[in-house]
Amino acid sequence: MASSGQTSVSSGGRAVGPEERRELVQRVVTSRGFEKSARMRDLLTYVCNRALEDNAADIHEHEIGCAVFGRSEDYDTGEDNIVRVNASQVRKKLEAYFASEGASEPVVLELPKGKYVPLFRERLDMEVPPVVAEPPAPPVLAARSRVVYALAALSALLMIACVWMAAIIWRARAAVGTAPDPAVNALWSQLIRKGERTDIVLTDSSLGLLQDLLGRPIGLSEYLQPETWRLDSLAARPDLQMVARLAAHRHYTSLANVNITRRIQTVAGAGQDQLTAVFARDFNIRQMKSDNVVLIGSRRANPWVELVESQLNFRFGYDAAASQSFFENRQPRAGELAAYRNDPAVSYCDIAFLPNLSNTGNVLVISGTEMEGTEAGGEFLTTARGMEMLHHYVKLDGRLPYFEVLLKSSKIGGAAPGFEVIATRLVGAR
Repeated sequence: MASSGQTSVSSGGRAVGPEERRELVQRVVTSRGFEKSARMRDLLTYVCNRALEDNAADIHEHEIGCAVFGRSEDYDTGEDNIVRVNASQVRKKLEAYFASEGASEPVVLELPKGKYVPLFRERLDMEVPPVVAEPPAPPVLAARSRVVYALAALSALLMIACVWMAAIIWRARAAVGTAPDPAVNALWSQLIRKGERTDIVLTDSSLGLLQDLLGRPIGLSEYLQPETWRLDSLAARPDLQMVARLAAHRHYTSLANVNITRRIQTVAGAGQDQLTAVFARDFNIRQMKSDNVVLIGSRRANPWVELVESQLNFRFGYDAAASQSFFENRQPRAGELAAYRNDPAVSYCDIAFLPNLSNTGNVLVISGTEMEGTEAGGEFLTTARGMEMLHHYVKLDGRLPYFEVLLKSSKIGGAAPGFEVIATRLVGAR
């Protein structure tokens, strides 16, 4: 890229200098798309300043992580993807700006994929393409379009859930905690410990929608780099491809996460300041090694479960053809089934208490076949009734041992009014 004292682009035969580029950056970062995205605004401002003020020919991911996101000098970009995720979102917002608010800008600002040095290029075609009336959609396409509208409506509901969760967390922090029941405390005293951080990793509700649209699962390594997600399989359906692209960059969670987080806040009492709610896409493997962690949701909605799945007897699975979730029983015992499948009346939840990746803390997995099952698991773990049931199967010996429990719950009106323990396992040795 040219230095700040030179001309990098031209428009209509006149030179466009550094000052006009700075003014363009200012218009972009104060646009509607960036006004509520402080992280992305800071990232874009930083790389533009480095390019325009410092003549930077190359800007590294590690540098941005330290300067913009407050990461330490020794942080590992392979484990912490915060810069890549936010840079990908910046690229989408830039595209949106120059297609709407900035449609008349003579110069376009881009952040090329795989790079962090911004590019200022002349817009070659300022003409707005004529609007061409489309023929009526065939019945099949019209039906698919209804899917798009349904997804849009669901996105709005998920946004409401996020707002509700924020309000509940704020109220919980303001409330005076009460001493938890001894049976409940036996578990949570090992997850919420003075001087240690406990991360509640929330499900990514849009991930399930995206996998349905693509017709394939998305694993953890692919999930952490949304800019690499292969959406070309939807090229023939630009409306669905647009929905998939939006889902890839939205931070939505479920009402089950709201309720479980509220319950954990309550049992934490005075220790709730040690809790941090983290969206699955903003979590990183370093935290899985250093912190106590609560993973909410199945692998399909929270890919971080993959990292502990090898320790589990009950493995989550999803039958795409039947749109049915299930738990595979890897080593069935007498009276147990080889698989436990949800149906309109029944849901399941696998709960596992395990060591974290470095054996310095603990991990709790609350993984339901669907939202109702996950929520039943949250109730089981935060009520005296549930934990007394657990202690019937998993005996205390000074400390609660690592364990896995499979719950079965009924479903009435989208909720799980009750639960029962149908299988248990001890995991390793403490």
